[in-house]
Parts: sequence; C-alpha cells; structure tokens
Amino acid sequence: MEQDRRIFEMQARLCQVLASPKRLEILYTLKDNEMTAGDLAKAVDVTMPNLSQHLSLMKQHGLVESRKEGLNMYYRVASDQILETLASVRKVLIEQLAKQSKLLEQVQ
Repeated sequence: MEQDRRIFEMQARLCQVLASPKRLEILYTLKDNEMTAGDLAKAVDVTMPNLSQHLSLMKQHGLVESRKEGLNMYYRVASDQILETLASVRKVLIEQLAKQSKLLEQVQ
C-alpha cells in the first residue's frame, strides 16, 4: 500500500508537469525525431531561456532525454509510452467534445 501511495504521488507530479500546453507542444514536436534546442525553440515559438526551463523540468521527470554533439544539445522524447499515453488522453478529450457537440445540437 505504501508503494501505491508513492506511485500516486509520482503520477500526480508527472501530471503537473504535463499540465502545461507548451510542454505538451514540445513533446508532440519531438514526436518523430530529435531536435536541437535552437530548432525546437523556433518550432514551438518560445525564447531559449523559456525552452530551457521547460526542458529542464521535463528532463527531471523523465519525459525527455538529451545528448550533446559539438556545440548543439539535441532533445528527444524519453519513451514512446509517453506519447502513447498522451494520444490516449487526446482521444478521450475528442470523444468528450463530440458528445458535447451532439448535446448542443439536440438543445438547438
């Protein structure tokens, strides 16, 4: 039971990290390939200091990994399971929006 509580706490912290739309955008941008920090900052339209903060937090929670090559730092999603989980959540949200839309149509 103590281990379950610890997992619940870790899960809640991870969900807090994922509660940022910009962090979700970063993860989806890295979905297919790794990118340099500079290219990633341009792709998601953030400043380098802001991107650095997001990436640092996501790296700390095991969402992204990095490697240095020359002067560039490359980032990638740490696990395909992260993306699969995010895709599942998106599917649930799309289903909810469709149900809400049908309800609105019935009311009108």
